[in-house]
Amino acid sequence: MKTLTNYNRNRVQVAKAASLAFVFAILSVQAGHAATPKGDVFARSTKKTGHASHQAKPAMRFATPTQWFEAVDNAVVKLRPTAADDAVLNRPFNQDPERVEKWCDTASKVAGNYRQLARTIRTLPLPSGLGSDVKEYRTLVSDWYDDAALVFEDMIRPRPPANSMEELESQLNDIKQRGQALARSNTDLGKLDKSLRKTYKVHRAHYDDALTQYVSRK
Repeated sequence: MKTLTNYNRNRVQVAKAASLAFVFAILSVQAGHAATPKGDVFARSTKKTGHASHQAKPAMRFATPTQWFEAVDNAVVKLRPTAADDAVLNRPFNQDPERVEKWCDTASKVAGNYRQLARTIRTLPLPSGLGSDVKEYRTLVSDWYDDAALVFEDMIRPRPPANSMEELESQLNDIKQRGQALARSNTDLGKLDKSLRKTYKVHRAHYDDALTQYVSRK
């Protein structure tokens, strides 16, 4: 079994800290809707692992705002990271290349599912009676999941090894800042989600309470 060199182990640990900051930020603000690599930190190709069976069918129609929001909620529940995914993304590497490999596989899966989720939400037709505010919300949420997927993809996309710790830390800081910006925008989307549900008399997302409790324990 290959072992990590001191330099690569250092890079993995720095990357892990940056990625966890992003993962925790995303988990903490998903209530409205709904990470480093092996040896060389950026040495992994992304995979298309979204579940095609969850993609919205063009012929799907919704009679009420509640049905539409429930369709969004159901897609999020099916495609957000599972408890097992969270466990893999959050556990320490302990200098174990197999754990790093598993982390990469899981990050790739999450990215693929986020891409699928973005496509699903973007293609959900709006029922009559919903205004342009919900149409804009649909676009914003879809774009957010695409942007979140891109962050995960960039963390595992093949690229030349950094020549120094300073260069690596600069790359990771860029990823971390993008993750933090996504966390802030997702907080705003959560507020918009609640406001729209109130306007159209739609109940809260049915997974909100459980997710809030999970995050509070973290």
